[in-house]
Amino acid sequence: MKSLLRILAAATAAATFLLAAGAAHAQAPIRILHGSNAGAPQDIMLRLLADEIEKSLKQRVIVEPRPGAEGQVAMSALKQAPADGLTIFSDGTGITSILQAPDAQHKWTDFEPLYRIQLDPFALYARRGAFASLQDMIAAMKKQPSNIRVGGFAVNGPHRITMMMFAEKAGGSFTWVPYNSGARAIGDMLGDHIEGVLSNISVYGGFKERAIVLAHTGEARLPQFPEVPTFKELGIDLVRYHWRGMFVKRGTSVEVIDKLFDGIDRAVKSERFQAYLRDSATTAGTMTRAEFTRMLVDQAAVDTVRMKEMGPAK
Repeated sequence: MKSLLRILAAATAAATFLLAAGAAHAQAPIRILHGSNAGAPQDIMLRLLADEIEKSLKQRVIVEPRPGAEGQVAMSALKQAPADGLTIFSDGTGITSILQAPDAQHKWTDFEPLYRIQLDPFALYARRGAFASLQDMIAAMKKQPSNIRVGGFAVNGPHRITMMMFAEKAGGSFTWVPYNSGARAIGDMLGDHIEGVLSNISVYGGFKERAIVLAHTGEARLPQFPEVPTFKELGIDLVRYHWRGMFVKRGTSVEVIDKLFDGIDRAVKSERFQAYLRDSATTAGTMTRAEFTRMLVDQAAVDTVRMKEMGPAK
């Protein structure tokens, strides 16, 4: 009888501990880390989404910009945190290319895919008056390729890879100029330091007075910018999206991951976040976690080939 009482007491204590731990976890804030600057498109998107996640999970959510090393400063912070789901890292398409560079501090497989949030078409920017059309830029890329400097985020990231895909299909060449943000690249283009920028359509509204988008990589024209053609309709078979998503530390429990996924999913589907997607000319990127993982594997394989073509980081 005494043995049975001891077992029951131990079980009760264990249950009490687990309930207390669960309550403490639910009361602790969730941090979302990202590698962009405060006020960048990713930061704005995450702050709005964080508000909706708070409503969904009934738990405080904090967004923390950790810029530096093309997102790897934020990645390091995630790896140093416990695998408890209270620290989330947000990144995008570049995670599978940037982390294949020779000097990369991490591997993309170090992180557990959580949720793909948003799809944002790539867009080719030029100064107003520099090129009348995409065909004009293609002609310049063929005639004087050394004079066509195109800027964008990262040395070996998805924006450069997308520009390479376009150049191959168009039969032209260019010189890539890396920046630590797309907005700074566009600023230099407007200052006549480079001829073009490969960025995303979501930032076009802030530059329309002085810049044009020659084409974007979406499947069809966007109602927000109906004047901007797609590469596809101009004869360049290039349909590709920059995605933004979330990861947690490898080793986080399935139960915690499932809870986070469900909470983020409700937030993404909220009326307020859907309105944000429409206003920013982007769409939801929702897929299952298994689909997200398979997509990353396939994307990494393509990036491996492109990284070899680009050669060592310069």
